[in-house]
Amino acid sequence: MFPAIKTEQLQRVIEKRDLGNPDAVVIHVGTNDIKRTRNLDYVMGDVYDLIITAKSKFAASRIVLSGVLRRRDVSWQRIGATNDRLEWVASTLGVTFVDPNCWVDDWDYSGDGLHINRRGARHLGQLYSRICEVGGGGQGARSQ
Repeated sequence: MFPAIKTEQLQRVIEKRDLGNPDAVVIHVGTNDIKRTRNLDYVMGDVYDLIITAKSKFAASRIVLSGVLRRRDVSWQRIGATNDRLEWVASTLGVTFVDPNCWVDDWDYSGDGLHINRRGARHLGQLYSRICEVGGGGQGARSQ
């Protein structure tokens, strides 16, 4: 819904806009935040604050934190370290964490290796649909 937005920008959007009362809110973390800083703790602080805001604004909604997808221009180690920290944030705040890398494969990326293609978008949509079902869980999800 808000592509290429950074964490602190999304927090302001959630705070200021009327986004209704959805059954579920999926926050997909991209690489814009992790590429801009060397210290992941700053990013995790922003994500922590974002989740607190989302839980407050969408008190009746299921909150899902979706980790970072692998990309050609970011090392697997950095993505793994980021997703480990995101899982900790989700666990600490009592929201669901999902690692989307278990649902996409090499064929789900466009030629640039940075963005998912239509097939990849469909796979992510299937993952999020499964995760957001009432009482759902699904492969790759950890309900807290």
